[in-house]
Amino acid sequence: MVISVDNAGLLRFLAFWVACRSGTSGIRLYSSICTFFFVLGVIVGNDPVILSGVPFLAYFTRETGIDPPTAWIFAQFIIANIASAVLVSSNPTNLVLSGAFSISFFTYTAKIIVPVISATVFMLPLLLLIFRDPKFIPRRLTPITLSPRSVLVDPFGGIFGATILILTLCALVSTSFLHPQVYLVTVPPAVIVFLRDIVHDIRGYNARKHGSQCRADQEKTMGDTNPRSTSVFRDSGADIAHDTIADATILDYPEVESKHRQCDNENLATSIPAGDDRLTQGEISEKRIETQSSKLDTLRSMFPNVLIILRLMPFSLVVFSFSMFILVQGLAVTGWVDVWAGWWNQWVAHTGTVGSIFGMGLISCILCNVFGTNIGATILLARILQVWIQSRDPHPRIKDGAIYALALGSNYGAFTFSFPASLAGLLWKRLLMQKGIIVTMSQFARLNFIPVAVAMGVSSAVLIGQVYIIHR
Repeated sequence: MVISVDNAGLLRFLAFWVACRSGTSGIRLYSSICTFFFVLGVIVGNDPVILSGVPFLAYFTRETGIDPPTAWIFAQFIIANIASAVLVSSNPTNLVLSGAFSISFFTYTAKIIVPVISATVFMLPLLLLIFRDPKFIPRRLTPITLSPRSVLVDPFGGIFGATILILTLCALVSTSFLHPQVYLVTVPPAVIVFLRDIVHDIRGYNARKHGSQCRADQEKTMGDTNPRSTSVFRDSGADIAHDTIADATILDYPEVESKHRQCDNENLATSIPAGDDRLTQGEISEKRIETQSSKLDTLRSMFPNVLIILRLMPFSLVVFSFSMFILVQGLAVTGWVDVWAGWWNQWVAHTGTVGSIFGMGLISCILCNVFGTNIGATILLARILQVWIQSRDPHPRIKDGAIYALALGSNYGAFTFSFPASLAGLLWKRLLMQKGIIVTMSQFARLNFIPVAVAMGVSSAVLIGQVYIIHR
């Protein structure tokens, strides 16, 4: 659903709308954009914010003459990953934790939101202090001239998808007390949005085809024989989607290729005379390639938006997560998880609640960089905590502190020392490189060190006070 909303241009529209309404003050605009990214990150998660935010910031900083755009791109990445800790659905690591410890969506958000908001309140002044040089955040900016509506590809699709998304999130929170299977709540609305995108693409294709036919008939009537005057009508949404998918070959979907291969061979065989086998082997291959290319082009033209959505779907994340679960289970079978759970118990026995929260926050942030992104670190640490809880039955205050410190660390760990600390970091780096913005690993670690230390420290301190209040 989120990918569909983003593909419709709604997230980019909102970003440009906020920028246009913030005036010419650089600090006010910086604060407004950071606030916008936080609210958006809470609702849709960090990946969509990065996916739409990087192109927006690249255009915005180029038009306003901000060079380098360091302050803006780092603020987006940091704020998005802080915000993704609020809802279970905003980050896969949150889903791992809620499933591992049977935490309802409402309970999770209720116990994590205050530490997260506290960190966010401290983060904006800190970023303004770090990037206080006017070359990073100019005091006065030239307003951007691009209209927000110009980036809105499919207005109805964006509003429709956003409405379904918000209703789905409300349903997840309101029904979490019943502990339903998450897919029972999320799959039906996702299918509805996807079917709507299919219908939209088909209608757009028919409209373009009809427009092309009408134009051809009109030119024929006028006696225009210049082939260059023939053009195909395309609405703005289909045009942008087609240009976006142009670089992506449909051969990435082998099921589509194999589905038509047998039919292509039969059609080619019947179209070639029986006595020309010796002379037409090369022609068979050439015709086969031309036929496949023609069908693939037709598929791209007919379903441009659907193909974009399919290419952006995180199918690889499923395989990666499944592999990490197998690896962690292997460590549990061989006894390593029990050993580490024993070490953790010794640490907690000597440091109590404070050590449990600060220790888990520090460990989770570090392991995000060395154990297969934050998803791998969360799976491993959650399994260690499960063994520790089952064998030691700790005080609820210490148990809650460790679990929610892990939730904070698995999200904040994305902006620590390396891009592979999270899949969002890898996506962020790739998008920046496509826009000609280079961020080195050393720069990434240096500029993130103070923000992650402050965010984790503030959230951990607030979490300590919170667990003492809840579990007196």
